[in-house]
Amino acid sequence: MQRWTSQPLTVPQHVGAPYARADLEIEGVRHDGPSCYVQFYFNLPDANEHTGRDVSQFAGAFSLFAHGTCWGDAGHCEVPSGPLNVFDRRSPHPLTPINITVTVTEALRAVAEDEVTVTVLTFPVLGSDRDESLRFSRLTLLTYD
Repeated sequence: MQRWTSQPLTVPQHVGAPYARADLEIEGVRHDGPSCYVQFYFNLPDANEHTGRDVSQFAGAFSLFAHGTCWGDAGHCEVPSGPLNVFDRRSPHPLTPINITVTVTEALRAVAEDEVTVTVLTFPVLGSDRDESLRFSRLTLLTYD
């Protein structure tokens, strides 16, 4: 299991009305490693594999079906930094990092605070030898009116 806790995130407030929806945006998720299951908790930095989904701080979860170990030649799984030229209309490389959205509206309302920390627990699939299954570049909390 991998655990990561964010710095405090400010809960965006809307003037005159509460938010209608709240999302956690996980940007730049790399999926070139093992598949995994990911759980999010608000203000619960001690969450562990026994915490479960039935606590009030549980915010949401998702499964990442990843590609696993590369079996190709050298350079086969290296993601290019951009198109080769302006006329290159091929689809992006299959291992281009992705963005994932998890809706956390009810959990954020239950916490009812101006700031939250997000604890992320990652459980790799059985048989994986990598501790860091989830690798991403940014975590953002968004609210919508």
